[in-house]
Amino acid sequence: MADPLTGSHPRTFRPGRIIVPGTSRQLGAFGLFTPAPGQRRTVEVAGRPLSVKSAEGDLLWISFGELTAGNPAARDFDALAARFGEWVVDGVPGASDAAVSPEWRLFLDVVDLLFDRNVTLFVIGAVLPDVRADSPLALLLRVESDEELPDEQSSGC
Repeated sequence: MADPLTGSHPRTFRPGRIIVPGTSRQLGAFGLFTPAPGQRRTVEVAGRPLSVKSAEGDLLWISFGELTAGNPAARDFDALAARFGEWVVDGVPGASDAAVSPEWRLFLDVVDLLFDRNVTLFVIGAVLPDVRADSPLALLLRVESDEELPDEQSSGC
């Protein structure tokens, strides 16, 4: 049912995943496929253009570097959170000092915003640090190897 004030349809929270390292098989298990270069788009964030890997339908695919470039504020992404109900953020660093960097703090603030807006989030990185228990990231299930995925041959399809 549409909201009478905004006309938008409420989203049901669907938890995403933290995917390490982000193999094709891991992504495919969740219906995700790495965007081709021709899928790059420019979206507007707080009046500024932002290049993203893909912005089609309900899916926004952006790299950690693109998300944090230019020192935006988390609230600058509010319009994109309203427009795209599923986000993929790849290239998330796993350095031990990532949690104290300004980029990592911005990322966590954006994750909070997405969680508040019921946006499904997939976080992809080579090696991601463990997250604080009080962070919305802690609610995302981790997929850390292809072995954790269901066996395609035994699925009965």
